[in-house]
Amino acid sequence: MKAWGNVRCKFLNSFKASPEGLSPVIGSLLLLLITFILVGAIVSSVNLSGSGTNLQPPMVIITLESCEGGLYGVGPTDDRARCDENRIVLMHEGGDSLSLDSISIKIFGYGNSYQGIPGHEGSPLSGDLSVLYMDLSKEGKNSTCYVANNNATLEDGSWDVGERLILCGQDSPKKSVKSSVIVSVNGNDNTSDNYGFKAGTEITLKIIDNKGRNVIAERKAIVKLAD
Repeated sequence: MKAWGNVRCKFLNSFKASPEGLSPVIGSLLLLLITFILVGAIVSSVNLSGSGTNLQPPMVIITLESCEGGLYGVGPTDDRARCDENRIVLMHEGGDSLSLDSISIKIFGYGNSYQGIPGHEGSPLSGDLSVLYMDLSKEGKNSTCYVANNNATLEDGSWDVGERLILCGQDSPKKSVKSSVIVSVNGNDNTSDNYGFKAGTEITLKIIDNKGRNVIAERKAIVKLAD
């Protein structure tokens, strides 16, 4: 018992006598703890960024081949054009295929739309024109314009390299069908969702990936008077 007491005393004395010996140990533990916290934070951020990889915008080359049209029912007769004569032709030159139901198009310029029903009560409304194609599928579109003009592109649900997309001022369907083409003039969206751009003026067209809300292409063009 006496021997054990001596050993115990020596152990306790050595423990108390060298508190500086614990400092490296405690420091190492703290460093390890900080390292684990940092690694956890990095892994979390990687996971979060990884979960958003699907939001990366597609890479594409879109050209604006032609833009022609004119205002509907206003101005000199020689400068007028029907809504269906307003046509913008876009070409997919390269890059990713675009899912038609996840892409939208916005067009801005000076033009007009119609309030009311053409041929009945109503009148053209002119000013700063904004056109939104909520998606590029055939849903909520005019079957004799948008669908007929883009039948080959619409067939497989994607806009692929080498395919054209034709936008027309009469792409909105009849009022009995909810339109996915929204047209406003001077901020007023109480229109028939048809449109025409004034010949000789510039339009700006933006193609947008709806998932990431990224502009993946932007083009400008001068409107040529429709033949």
